[in-house]
Amino acid sequence: MELEQTICAILDAELIPALGCTEPVAFGLCAAAARAQTTGEIQEILCEASPAMIKGVQSVMIPRSGGQSGGKMACALGALAGRMEDGMEVFQRVLPEHTALAKALVTSGAVKLRQAEIEARLWVRVTVRTSEGSGCAIVQDRHDAVVYLSRGDTVCFDRRTQPAASEVPVDYSVLSVSRIVSFCREAPMESLARPAEAAVRNWALCEEGLQGRYGMQVGRTLMQGSAPLLGDGFAMEVIRAACAGVDARMAGAPLPAMSNSGSGNQGLTCTAPVVAAGRLLERPQDEIVRAVAVANLMTILVKTQSGADEGRMSPACCAAFAAGGAACGIGFLRGDGADCLERVMQTVLGNVCGLICDGAKANCAAKVGMALHGALQALVLAEAGLGADARCGIVDCTLPQTIRNVFRLQREAMPQLERVLCRIEAEKSGGLH
Repeated sequence: MELEQTICAILDAELIPALGCTEPVAFGLCAAAARAQTTGEIQEILCEASPAMIKGVQSVMIPRSGGQSGGKMACALGALAGRMEDGMEVFQRVLPEHTALAKALVTSGAVKLRQAEIEARLWVRVTVRTSEGSGCAIVQDRHDAVVYLSRGDTVCFDRRTQPAASEVPVDYSVLSVSRIVSFCREAPMESLARPAEAAVRNWALCEEGLQGRYGMQVGRTLMQGSAPLLGDGFAMEVIRAACAGVDARMAGAPLPAMSNSGSGNQGLTCTAPVVAAGRLLERPQDEIVRAVAVANLMTILVKTQSGADEGRMSPACCAAFAAGGAACGIGFLRGDGADCLERVMQTVLGNVCGLICDGAKANCAAKVGMALHGALQALVLAEAGLGADARCGIVDCTLPQTIRNVFRLQREAMPQLERVLCRIEAEKSGGLH
């Protein structure tokens, strides 16, 4: 019973509804928190952020903004329309008049964005100066974690080193492939409320992406013209569902995704293909929800093996890791056991660990499609008793060892990646936006 409660706590902590890409959300939430500390007319908004966060925020559309993007606009909209208590849905109150005011602030030069030389990878600090004072907020380690607030020279709270007394740490070390499979087979449905909600929310985004003309329209294009060049059938059905959801989300669709490990794209990638597969296999909703739980927990396992927060802003494309989670969920639907699912994830990590994240934008949908195709290939191999092993480069003898190798590669070999990507983006656009 204690194990079940811990895994439920993990699901509650990592599956959170998010309206829009979570990098703009972090900027907007930080600005909303800073703005709430002072009254008067906004005169200046100064945002400082880590290279990883600047890389992530620049090109993805902000929901309800009329197609606006960028860190400056996310801060301005958060300060004008956001509320700290809205968390990952901080843009839900944005109206056209807020967008007009935000554009005016950005155009006037009142909103400034600077790259901070800081060790933390997920870090944003926003200072809002008004006619009557100033407020400052810091978001760190998690997209919805406001860890510092000040009003003028008065510090309201500082949780960077001392968490709130009410915060109870979640024990991620209980997760293993065998425990995930057992939990998802045996847990009462009421313990799977978050995966059930994920199935509904993320499928709604997939349908939105198939119906609308969002971004690169990867999902719609695969639906309309996949045959004969790419073929059709089960694999293409599940791939285009996920791609359509990411299409819609990256283009600012006004529907929240159920995020996984701080990322809506990861939530979509590990959930939507499983829902599509369950429908194609004509499985009852309860079975689909259990498989969605497997997919999400396998993704969380990979992201938290080296620490609960290290994987949130990764130099690698973690939606590709989530594709492995999706393949595990589909395997679970097909009756595969823990050994098979571990082979799936070993092969996926060996194949996609070099796929870099160069920020959130329209072609994330195409990356998700590519990763899912590879993950389904890994599932076919795993069901035949085959897969990458310790003779295959970064892959090690066990899944935990392979995950540690993946994050070691990122920690030791890729520390300059975000800075290079930020420079490339700045050179393309003529400066941070």
